[in-house]
Amino acid sequence: MPETIAIVHNKVPARIRIRVPLIRNKRTLAELLKQNLLQAKGIYHAEPNIVTGTFLIKYHPALHTETEVIEQVRATARNISAGTVEITAKHKNPKLGKMQPQAFFTRELIVSIGGNVIAGLILAALIARG
Repeated sequence: MPETIAIVHNKVPARIRIRVPLIRNKRTLAELLKQNLLQAKGIYHAEPNIVTGTFLIKYHPALHTETEVIEQVRATARNISAGTVEITAKHKNPKLGKMQPQAFFTRELIVSIGGNVIAGLILAALIARG
């Protein structure tokens, strides 16, 4: 599976989106890959998207080339596939509170819409009075 890792987008300097089929619909493996990538000096942001199976990576160009970052992802994915990377409780329980892609209609969205409706009604009442 690591052989199918490919660039999705790399037009912005020091920022690359890579397709990593290993993480598609696998939150634990995505978190494991993320934590391993962030341990590398010069990679300061790694954001997985398990729905699309992609990774957004930001790195310092003075420390890494795009090719080195891709090879780092391939090597780490290869190690995860081979089972040589330990999965800990930290990887199984990523931070709570992050909005999941399938959870669009959340309490916050409903509160936001309700607040806008109420504000609109108040504004309409003020305009009608004045």
